[in-house]
Amino acid sequence: MIGIVDFSRFDGLDPWRVLGFFALIAFLLYRNLPGALAFAWPGWVRLRAAGGPDDVVARGPAMRDMLGQLEALGFERKGVVIERRPLARAARDLVLASPDARCFATVRQVRNEAWLSLVTHFSDGAAVITADFHWPSVDEADYLAGGLPGNGPAELVNAHRRRVQRFVDEGRPLDARFDLEALEEAGSRFYAKGPGKRELRRKEIRGVIFAGGALIFMGSFLVQLARRLAG
Repeated sequence: MIGIVDFSRFDGLDPWRVLGFFALIAFLLYRNLPGALAFAWPGWVRLRAAGGPDDVVARGPAMRDMLGQLEALGFERKGVVIERRPLARAARDLVLASPDARCFATVRQVRNEAWLSLVTHFSDGAAVITADFHWPSVDEADYLAGGLPGNGPAELVNAHRRRVQRFVDEGRPLDARFDLEALEEAGSRFYAKGPGKRELRRKEIRGVIFAGGALIFMGSFLVQLARRLAG
């Protein structure tokens, strides 16, 4: 649109400012529109199996050390899952599981680090998540979650066990299937209908605000351009 506008018709309108404005809007949408879409349609977030046990391969020292510690705690390699979100790059997680610890362990490479999450799903849709990085603390009737930055896998497992036991003591039925298909199914349900829907919206509210603001400013600016053209 900018390419076909005759800026000489706009009294004092600086084309470089127009270009800078649209560049800023494009950047804000690029950074925040995926989060806004996930906020509006949490069910679009999906987990998909993308490999078996042989594909659980460390890419770097941190991942290698993390996998070694988890296996020493009795976790077995299950495969790889891909988390897909609208307009966002897919995230790849290595998956291990321990029936004894009653959880999955998902390991994601973030730069040169290995980020660990322990996840337990219940048959009624409840879930427990414990991470070794910052994760908002949540204590709800069907959802317990929190991060314990600086703690190793052993400490994380112990904390996670206590959280899981709390739901078990309340009579919630544990989903005792610890294979990749079960994680894929429960993970997608978690976002579409379960507590993950609320979790996602809490995390992505910032994206909604910035993306919405960018669209409002763009709309207002286009209206002004149209009025100047008409005049």
